[in-house]
Amino acid sequence: MGITICHPAATSLQVNKPLYLRILLHLAPAITLYAIAGMNQFRPEWQPAMKAVAALFLLAAPYVNIYLLVPALLLRFRYLAYALSVLLLISVLLLFTIWMQPLFTPLLNTGEYFTPLELHDTVVFFVMMLALVAASTTVQLFRHWMAASHQRTDNLRTELENLKRQLSPHFVFNTLNNLDTLIYADQHRASEVVHALSRLLRHQLYLSGDNKVPLQQELDFLQDYLYLEQLRHDALDITPHISGDIQQVTLHAMLLIPFIENAAKHNDYNGNAYINFSITVNSDKLEFSCINPVGMKPAATTGGAGLQNVQRRLALLYPGQHELHAAASGDIFTVQLTLHI
Repeated sequence: MGITICHPAATSLQVNKPLYLRILLHLAPAITLYAIAGMNQFRPEWQPAMKAVAALFLLAAPYVNIYLLVPALLLRFRYLAYALSVLLLISVLLLFTIWMQPLFTPLLNTGEYFTPLELHDTVVFFVMMLALVAASTTVQLFRHWMAASHQRTDNLRTELENLKRQLSPHFVFNTLNNLDTLIYADQHRASEVVHALSRLLRHQLYLSGDNKVPLQQELDFLQDYLYLEQLRHDALDITPHISGDIQQVTLHAMLLIPFIENAAKHNDYNGNAYINFSITVNSDKLEFSCINPVGMKPAATTGGAGLQNVQRRLALLYPGQHELHAAASGDIFTVQLTLHI
């Protein structure tokens, strides 16, 4: 049973704005409309008040749209109800305009009067209101997209951190048991184990899931891990092969350890136990392979949860930039990973 993965591209928290910025965002359109509104047909003493009324009237449709229609209908995919509601809102505002004209007539200059609305006036009114509603919808959808983007980013960051922390914790308990014995039998070796375990845990705990580290640092981590594994299994033979200019390469932390951990966990400790792994750097590619014999347990051929976690991390961290093949052939389990770095 094997795994073959060639991932394509993978794949509402809103950032709080300062109070003064939120107030400014609301005042700016009102001030703009107030400034451009022409109310010369009204008597001079009434013009400021009518400009304010006109600004509030023009903002009514966008604000009802932003805070009522978009969240209640559009974002819930009720498109027909949303379109009908917008038309109804504009119609109500048109009727309100007609109804208010007699109340404003005494405020007009001498000789000025409201003419009955014709079809052309109605079309212009609807087009103007639809433009305002469309602009407000665009702004609201952009804000919603930004909030969703922040949420997805936070969720992915949390998922990556959780996946990283799941990679190699279980062997610590066995290491501590062996350390308890070494304290009495070989204190010098016990001290080496403590330092190796300390370096390993520091590497795991203080690097976030999306950080990149030098490849050499990751290799040092693998060395410490394998040292602790050989402490548990004296018969385990480790054969590494490193080639290429590894000093210039970085990769995401804790990315290779699941393959080594899987090889150590499911090895053939009743026969010839070994782990052969290689890392080759060629121009913009990093090629990693790991070969080990498998024991009698069926779980050894499936890869376990560790490989499932690293598959997910690869999909998130290297979308479209990696190929992973993991399969058992007879009693040999092979992992081949290519990263485009």
